[in-house]
Formats: sequence, structure tokens, C-alpha cells
Amino acid sequence: MERSVRLGRHTQITLCVTTAQDTERTCELWIVCVDDDVYVRALSGVRAWWYRRVAGSTAQVWCADGIVQASFEPVPDPGLLERIDAAYEEKYGLGWPGPVGFLTAPAARAATLRVVGAADTGGPTGTPSDAA
Repeated sequence: MERSVRLGRHTQITLCVTTAQDTERTCELWIVCVDDDVYVRALSGVRAWWYRRVAGSTAQVWCADGIVQASFEPVPDPGLLERIDAAYEEKYGLGWPGPVGFLTAPAARAATLRVVGAADTGGPTGTPSDAA
């Protein structure tokens, strides 16, 4: 099973980004699956610090299964963005419009990334608590 599919079972992941100053920053992200691919969104849009750092790049993703090096690909397809909206509403919509309303707003939609597990990832290399 592709590693990104396994990430989709989780409610959220922790993104660990090494900054230009060689320090690590983390943030919690809500994730959804559409057609066995995993997607994340920057709530505050393309200006979010983590989005600018990882869009078109790689970073560590921490989840209950361990640590995965993943790449992040922008999603320009309007039809797919609508399906990702629906996935966020279905998965997290209990408090609608609350946080999901922000995640389906135009700014967040513009900051949608597909999370792709690195090809050389044979399995988890640790747990988030091990890496802290």
C-alpha cells in the first residue's frame, strides 16, 4: 500500500519543517483522502509560513504510524478542489461552518497540496514522540 494512502486514515498529521535558519517548526494539519490521495490545506492561504516552505518541496510528516518524508504538490484542478471541499465537510463537518468553513474558503482552497509519500519510504522510522 502506498504510504500516502496510510496517512489518510488519520484525522490530522504534524508537519515538521526545517526553516532557513536550520530550526524545526511544526504545525498540526487536518487531512482528507480523495481517490486514495491525501490532501492538506493552509487555513490562512498561500501566505502561510509552512505552505511557502513545502509547496513543491519535501518535509517530514508525523502521524501515529511514524515519520514519513513526503513531497507536497499544488492542486490546480477546480473539479478536484470541489471534491476535496466535500471530503473536508464530510470528515470534519460536525461543527459546520466552524473550522471547515475556513478550510473550504477561497484562500484555503488556493493553498491545497497533495501529500505524496517518498518512494524510498519502506515504513515508519519512529514515532512523533521519539523525534521530539
